[in-house]
Amino acid sequence: MRPRIAAQVFIGGCSRSGTTLLGAMLGRHPAVVTTPESHFKYRVYRALGGEIGASEIGNALEAVAEHWRFRIWELPVDSDEILQELNRPSYAALLCRLVERYAIQAGKNDAYIWVDHTPENATYATTLLEIFPEARFLHIVRDGRGVAASILPLDWGPNTITRAAHWWVRSVSYGLALERMLPAERIMSVQYETLTREPVARMRAISDFLGIDYQPSMVESTGFKVPRYTAPQHELIGREPDSDRATRWKQILTRRQVELFEHETRDFLPYLGYPLLYPNNRRGPTLSERAGETAGELWRTAVSNNVRWLRRAATLWFR
Repeated sequence: MRPRIAAQVFIGGCSRSGTTLLGAMLGRHPAVVTTPESHFKYRVYRALGGEIGASEIGNALEAVAEHWRFRIWELPVDSDEILQELNRPSYAALLCRLVERYAIQAGKNDAYIWVDHTPENATYATTLLEIFPEARFLHIVRDGRGVAASILPLDWGPNTITRAAHWWVRSVSYGLALERMLPAERIMSVQYETLTREPVARMRAISDFLGIDYQPSMVESTGFKVPRYTAPQHELIGREPDSDRATRWKQILTRRQVELFEHETRDFLPYLGYPLLYPNNRRGPTLSERAGETAGELWRTAVSNNVRWLRRAATLWFR
């Protein structure tokens, strides 16, 4: 039996908020196939001007196949064969066919729901709705201090606590605006901390929202094979959610970093239900701290992060 993707679920939110964890949990359901992140889907769509018809579908497939983000999928592409399989050529049908091929490769022949956990889904939701008008969304939110503790050591994203604070507020704001735009039956908010603390209750609620039966195995996060490119950043995928991760930032960040984060984000944390450690008299960065952050940002952006990323991305270029 060949999988037929009939529904799309886009998980979005700030990076390092648990989008991959949630995707891996949902991927345990036999009806669901969770693919690697797919930033290329809206970038190719926009680059080709949108409204990709039958005459442009070949160009769209070529653009997707050549996109470095698609290489992460490690999915062989036979362009002629794929184009012949599209009964009604459209960009949506093309993406679904690629997902179906990925599902076959992953052994998910009964899958009919595509779960995509690209964080930027919350940023480009209107574009996604142009392609898939019936799509549903899951917006996952995590304590920004936890996000900062997770993102700062990586070779991408903000490199300083003040930049991480503004980056988190901006990213979460897109998801909150999306929640306001879509009706309740099309979007659901998921809190990372609650998901890790009460995985059974939250996955039951998410299953009801998506119209699928709850499977006990969904509390595991083994429904997604992490690509080699992102494996170093997702070492916890494949294990059951750990509630201790929700507060680990208290051991990772210094007290001064926490104070700076809370100063830069004002009252955004308590708006989302996260109590402040410094509710009063939060001191902003000093001139010397600003200078140090600027120098560190320049070094990591220009040199350190690029070297680390090139090492990690080698598998994409030399496969």
